[in-house]
Amino acid sequence: MLRATSASAAWIMLSLCGPAGCSSQGIKTYPVSGKVEVKDGDVAMLTGSTIQLVQEADDTIRPYGNLDASGNFTVKTLHKGEIAQGAPQGKYKARIMLGDESDEGVPSRKGKGNVIHPRFLEFNTSGLSLTVPSSDYTLSLSRK
Repeated sequence: MLRATSASAAWIMLSLCGPAGCSSQGIKTYPVSGKVEVKDGDVAMLTGSTIQLVQEADDTIRPYGNLDASGNFTVKTLHKGEIAQGAPQGKYKARIMLGDESDEGVPSRKGKGNVIHPRFLEFNTSGLSLTVPSSDYTLSLSRK
């Protein structure tokens, strides 16, 4: 008959759970709600598109938020299979991922030219950035 002592039970729990314990605590995030503006165009044409962020210190952290017809967005972060509201503290580059025109609610952009300049579709060329936490999350885009 095998009998566990308190010390051996603690050792087993530590082996199974790791030194941080068993609770699955998520990452610390800060609320991020903002607005995208298109200086020389119609922001409603971006409805259903996504703003994606990438943290400069850790490119595996990529918060995102969907744009509504007014250009408003609220960011969420997928971390270890769970979605957390907001984004972790840090500096971020940003880009726009255009919504698929075949999706419900996404306006057709055919024949309307560029809704935004193509540089805003890539992190390295967009020139868009955010710092979390902050009091202003307004991003200005243009068609040219």
